[in-house]
Amino acid sequence: MRIIELHIEVKDLKKSLELYKQILPHKRVEFFPDKKAVVLVLEDGAAFGLWEKGRVGVHNGRAASHLHFAFDIPADQLDNYKQKLQDLGLEVMEHSWGEDWNSIYFFDFDGHQGEFITGGWD
Repeated sequence: MRIIELHIEVKDLKKSLELYKQILPHKRVEFFPDKKAVVLVLEDGAAFGLWEKGRVGVHNGRAASHLHFAFDIPADQLDNYKQKLQDLGLEVMEHSWGEDWNSIYFFDFDGHQGEFITGGWD
C-alpha cells in the first residue's frame, strides 16, 4: 500500500502551482475540469494536489488547510533542494536526525510545512 494522493488548500492557485512545479519532480500537470484544482503527477505516479481555498470535492471533501508533508530524497540532493527553495525566496530550516537522516523544512505561501528528508521509514 502507498499514498497516491495528497491535496492542500491554497489562496493563489497559479502562484502555488509555479512554486511546486519548480521543486517537485513531476511527469505532468493536470487541471480538474472546474480549473479550481490541479495535481502534479509525481515521478512515482502519486498526485500532489493544489485546491483553491474553499473548493469542495466529491462527497464534500476538502483539501487540507494546514499540512505537513515530507519527501524522501537522496542525500546527495539535499543541497540542491536547499538552493532551489532559497532561490524561490523561501526560508530553509535544517534539522539532523542523526548520522544518516537530515531534513530541510520550508513553509509555503499558505503556511503548509514541506520537508525534504534524506531517510525514509523503511
